[in-house]
Amino acid sequence: MLANLTGDLTIADLARAANMSARNFSRVFAREARMTPAEFVERARVDAARVMLESSAVPLKTVAYRCGFRDAQHMRSVFNRRLGVTPQQFRLNFAVPL
Repeated sequence: MLANLTGDLTIADLARAANMSARNFSRVFAREARMTPAEFVERARVDAARVMLESSAVPLKTVAYRCGFRDAQHMRSVFNRRLGVTPQQFRLNFAVPL
């Protein structure tokens, strides 16, 4: 998953890659990771975006695309929900001066 955040990471695709049924994959993943596959993917995308925002001046739309979000607005709403700030606010507060 982490190597392909821009890919289609549906339960069916992930289960197929793990050679499991979708239902069993969801159950096993949630038991082992203590979160749903969808939550894991969203967290991984936010983490990847945070790293890019901290370390580069890449435009927000590009960050969103490279981290697998539908668009910049989707990334903005996920950041607000998970971190309480927008990606732009995050960059302003945590970016390393280039």
